[in-house]
Amino acid sequence: MVPEERFRSYIAEWLTSSLPNIIKRDISLPLQRDYIITVTGGRRNGKTFLLYQTIQELMRSGLASQDEILYVDFEDYRLKGSKVDDLDKILTIFVELTGKQPKYVFLDEIQNIENYGSWFRKRSNFRVYLSGSSSSLTPFRIAEELRGRSVNYEIYPLSFKEFLRFKGFEYNKLMEYTVQRGKILSLLREYLYHGSYPAVVLEIENSEKLRLLKSYFDSVIVRDFSIVKPDIASLFASYLISNYARPITINKVYGYMKGLGIKIGKETVIELFERAKETYFSFLVEEFEKSERKRKANPKKLYIIDTGYPTALGYEFSISHAMENAVFIELLRRGYREVFYWKKKREIDFVIARNFSPTTLIQVTYAGDRVEDREVEAIVEAKSELKVDNAIILTWDYEGEINGIKAIPLWKWLLS
Repeated sequence: MVPEERFRSYIAEWLTSSLPNIIKRDISLPLQRDYIITVTGGRRNGKTFLLYQTIQELMRSGLASQDEILYVDFEDYRLKGSKVDDLDKILTIFVELTGKQPKYVFLDEIQNIENYGSWFRKRSNFRVYLSGSSSSLTPFRIAEELRGRSVNYEIYPLSFKEFLRFKGFEYNKLMEYTVQRGKILSLLREYLYHGSYPAVVLEIENSEKLRLLKSYFDSVIVRDFSIVKPDIASLFASYLISNYARPITINKVYGYMKGLGIKIGKETVIELFERAKETYFSFLVEEFEKSERKRKANPKKLYIIDTGYPTALGYEFSISHAMENAVFIELLRRGYREVFYWKKKREIDFVIARNFSPTTLIQVTYAGDRVEDREVEAIVEAKSELKVDNAIILTWDYEGEINGIKAIPLWKWLLS
């Protein structure tokens, strides 16, 4: 049981502290909705600062003052071991210290409170925001816990547009005709090489960027893949990082680990992949096939949450793989959920579909001054096979039209 004085100390500190400086993200949360707002995403993606951003917007708009807002971070050392019954204590202490009922309640890392949904089901006199990063706080599990009373927002590491803002670089369209175009390309390379976790982007020294990324990796191993021993979890996660933007199968990973003498069952490997997906560490993309049996049986394409991980772990940097990975994460950020790859004689990186009808083809290539014929031929083949008109080729810095197919620099597409 957490002593009451710890709650009192925490809330008093919240009420008397200034909010940290915030660089605004492009994602924003609604301010006046009666349903519960939940925020999910991987560790270090910026969920806590999105809550702070929302609190600042509430205060700036005059909807609430700080003493009408309760913010609780259940990762704080004083609150370790809190139970669902403690939520009433926290609320009572807040009213005691302020003389007011809170208008807004923000609970960070709510997955640390078991059966939290039961508490919210009996309360509706304030607006609620919840966030967390854990396999126990997925959109599906939130819906199950809160029984349809919530709307979820997913947050990812910085978009390229946000990255430029964090770097203090102000983009305007005229830059593409000046030497500043080179600066944008340099920043894009940095975006891909060191990744886009907010705290990493704000670090000046490259050595500190790598230190942070390694600490994030260690946190994933210990907390997100805790169903196996840390050395096995590290081996699994490292294998994913070293093989991102490539086809992968459960059997291949299982065989790799068995070949190293690791005693592990295939069911455990499957569960590790599920944990990786639930915690936003990695994602598997199916081949576009009408047959569900073939989709499930065929190799999946693997993508990771942040391309800084391979750099931090010492793997050789592949700019083409990093570009492809960045496109996939951006598609998720833009709300696309039916994303596939396609392969016959040639391969298409991304097929975007709606209700399983393909709408757009995207090919990604590291092309600076020209696009290879094979990239164009792949698009032509897929357009004919899938009966899709809309197709683009994303390049490093080549722009033009080939056989009626637009080629667009990746940076320009990311900023569109």
